[in-house]
Amino acid sequence: MDSADPVSYREAITHPRLGQKWSDAVKEELRSLAGNSTCDYVGVEDVPAGVTPISSMWIFRTKELPAGGIRYKTRPVIQGFEQQARIDYNETFAPVARLQSLRMMLAFTVIHDWEIDQMDVVTTFLNSKVDGDVYMALPQGIESGEPQVCKLRKSLYGLKHAPRFWYVHIDQFLRSLGLKRCEYDPNIYLLASITLANRTDSPLAIWKSKKSADAPIILLLYVDDMLLFSPSANRVTELKNLLHTKYKMTDLSPVRCFLSIENKRDRSRWILRIHQQRAVQKLLATYGFSQCNGHWTPKPMGSKLWRLDPDSDS
Repeated sequence: MDSADPVSYREAITHPRLGQKWSDAVKEELRSLAGNSTCDYVGVEDVPAGVTPISSMWIFRTKELPAGGIRYKTRPVIQGFEQQARIDYNETFAPVARLQSLRMMLAFTVIHDWEIDQMDVVTTFLNSKVDGDVYMALPQGIESGEPQVCKLRKSLYGLKHAPRFWYVHIDQFLRSLGLKRCEYDPNIYLLASITLANRTDSPLAIWKSKKSADAPIILLLYVDDMLLFSPSANRVTELKNLLHTKYKMTDLSPVRCFLSIENKRDRSRWILRIHQQRAVQKLLATYGFSQCNGHWTPKPMGSKLWRLDPDSDS
């Protein structure tokens, strides 16, 4: 993988070795935008007086796949910093799952030998409609014979309120399936058998049942990435099928890398190891520190440490 991703459309397309791959990725993304009816192309004369179309740009990212290989991803991004608060948008807040919740769920599922599957929503923000009229300048790569701009139908990456539109959209869908939102973390959704939930003789029975009809299932949501936890593989498959009916999804099956946190599981030994080796290596490469020497501790070599006196004020 190259040390750094392209920072502009021109740099990506004219890359001596990867230019064709980036060009293909741009064309694929444009087809996806068209397939999702993301926007209408209108003439500049149709833009209301006093409205300036918001600028746009391309973002380029290389992504290492869990099974090996590299995926070249592109995304047109509207430059939302040009939007004005209380004129172009109001609320923008959208929660994401807490990392404490992620660590807790990973530990819980390893202890109880649950399934941990991962899914990814394709073109996430394009699933929710935009609120009001938003005009965007054509991104590079779109050829137009006459001056045109995009009038957005769907939310787009970069819009100040896009994450909120998406969260409200998927939250409504998940709750329509019967999942309940966790009070502690609004990005944790739970679904358990009512029969088992009403039992008072064994409260833990709800978390131990592996029968498909009774098994609980928990969904952790982080924007467009999902983890599904359940003691029953059939239960996980059922929820996956329901998600597929609503969204275009990528099924990554047993989790290997989530939020740049790599997972290596040994179910026979009840062990799950997590690390961020690839993420750290890429970060070092980006800033030219790939060949630097590492240390077990950031303290300088030869530093002397003293025992802290509990009675001392210092």
